[in-house]
Amino acid sequence: MKYPHLHLTEWPFRIVPDKSFYRFMADRSQLVADVSSLLRNLSRRASSSMHLMWAWFGAGKTHTLRHIQYLCKTKFSDMIPVYIEFPKSAKNFIDVYRVFISAIDFEIVNDAYLEVFTSPEKDGIQDELDFDFPDLSNALMLLYQGDRTQRGTAMRWLRTETREKAVLKSINITNPIQSSEDAIKVISWLIHLINSAGAISGHSKRMLWMIDEYQRIEKLRRPVIDEINGCLHAIFNRSANGLSILVSFSGYPEEKKLPLWLSPEIKDRIGIEKPLLLPPLSKSEAFELIRGTLANFRRSSSEMPNEYFPFSKKAIYKVVEIIESRARKSKRKDEPKPRTIMQFFNAVLEEADILIENNEIKIIDENFASKVLEDISLPEME
Repeated sequence: MKYPHLHLTEWPFRIVPDKSFYRFMADRSQLVADVSSLLRNLSRRASSSMHLMWAWFGAGKTHTLRHIQYLCKTKFSDMIPVYIEFPKSAKNFIDVYRVFISAIDFEIVNDAYLEVFTSPEKDGIQDELDFDFPDLSNALMLLYQGDRTQRGTAMRWLRTETREKAVLKSINITNPIQSSEDAIKVISWLIHLINSAGAISGHSKRMLWMIDEYQRIEKLRRPVIDEINGCLHAIFNRSANGLSILVSFSGYPEEKKLPLWLSPEIKDRIGIEKPLLLPPLSKSEAFELIRGTLANFRRSSSEMPNEYFPFSKKAIYKVVEIIESRARKSKRKDEPKPRTIMQFFNAVLEEADILIENNEIKIIDENFASKVLEDISLPEME
């Protein structure tokens, strides 16, 4: 236990959490239920689908996506999660492709390759792949059974890091990946291989491609926006089964109105399904966020004055009230949100940490919290 005087195994309030935080959602019981329902439904069907997650800035969108990734790896093993963050200065779809290809687990790809190309269906799939993209056919074969040098070159080719034709020729690859069409084919074939391997083994597999911060596309030139949306749509069209795309973005939702930078084709694929929404937290959700976060970093044997320790229950309410009060004065309709709550509670706990360790105070009460937060303002709006 790193903080025995606080009865905590780790520091609980972090603006940029590590992987240990992704295993739990301490608030938003309805969202947790919606996510579980979505994953459960996707695991019971083969057809591809497209979904939206729409969140206020700082409302916990990335944490939710990482929690979905954790659930896929622990409870829904038929789901293959691929999480990416939309590149900040994308010039074309190739930039999105590079992030994708760096995020996918190639051990899963190699397992799928083995399943497919040792099955009776191998000849048909091999012929189709050789006809559609022979360079990819050679690269996948080398990733599975090539020597170390060959595997490294094939991987660099997939990541668009190797463009010298003499180097590529040494592994029987003709051209570097340099067009959106090439990228579409690579991603589509990886989805197809994983899905086919699942069908052959009798254990269905679905890639869940989560694209975070998609609102960044709005700042790009119109031709680039159209290209990226068009490529995403093309991949979806080439993948009738085994693919779900979760497009996640921040902003201020308007009822029954999707952002203009989503193409009509993508909107049509989403259809009538409601987005997963992450609005500001209610007071009860904010309270549960703190209680649940603290509980996640306890040992079951810990004996404490109360379940909110090192805070009193009144101190938690007080901090949330301070955030709400300052939000009203600033006419901020996006508060309280998880990021702000973590920042405010972190400030209070940092001030109390050594005092509790030295027995100068026993617990954080509402007066202590108020004094610490006297001169602390809400973070700047994004």
